[in-house]
Amino acid sequence: MARKIYTDKHINYLQQIAPGKSSDEITQLFNQEFGLNVTKTAIRTLLTKHGIRTGAPRWKREYTDEQLAYLKELSEQGLFNAEITRRFNEKFGTNKTETAIQLIRGKYGFRTSARNWYREGHVPWNKGMKGWWAPGTERTWFKKGNRPQTWVPVGSETVDRDGYLKVKIAEPNKWAYKHRLIWEQHHSRPVPPGHVVIFGDGNKRNCDPDNLILVSRQQLAVLNKKGLIQNDADLTRTGIVIADLAMKITERKKAGK
Repeated sequence: MARKIYTDKHINYLQQIAPGKSSDEITQLFNQEFGLNVTKTAIRTLLTKHGIRTGAPRWKREYTDEQLAYLKELSEQGLFNAEITRRFNEKFGTNKTETAIQLIRGKYGFRTSARNWYREGHVPWNKGMKGWWAPGTERTWFKKGNRPQTWVPVGSETVDRDGYLKVKIAEPNKWAYKHRLIWEQHHSRPVPPGHVVIFGDGNKRNCDPDNLILVSRQQLAVLNKKGLIQNDADLTRTGIVIADLAMKITERKKAGK
């Protein structure tokens, strides 16, 4: 669909329907309203160009109130994240990763005390050693309830020295890159070995799943060498196609020698 046929009526309609809806929903409604066949990519570009926000948090779209309530219930039982993930997937027939469940629990503050660490009959290594400590360690003791001044709760975010967002996913101090977590959550699988997640528009703060693109390290090397990562996700995807062609040409030249 050429840009010249977008009218004020088209833009006004997008402004009315976009809040609270995904790109797929907006595209479907737009095409039904005007009898067109516009692609989702074209709609996303049009939304960005006119500063139209879709609004609804992805967290809310991906988890129902029932699912969130169940996650809270499991967390309050003191279960570990692996067990919470297993029960969640079993109840709702989903395939969420442990990382995805950890991230959503941190987002909503569903923390667990993990009281089930010791099974019945388990004998701790320090049984009968009450009152013993290694000489000199008393200097570093913390009073009960004290936390380091740098402590932050699970779900907190920070920015590393390279400008990437990181999220605290577990105690005592386990962090992960936000864009990787969101990609893994959106695709229900971990980032495969030898691959990285890049930002389609080059903005390290834009962690919208539509802006996160999985590429191999070989593809990334070509993208960087040829300057193919643009400020628009669709253009960067086109750059990946160019990078693949460049690699294929190189392979054939080597094979022809």
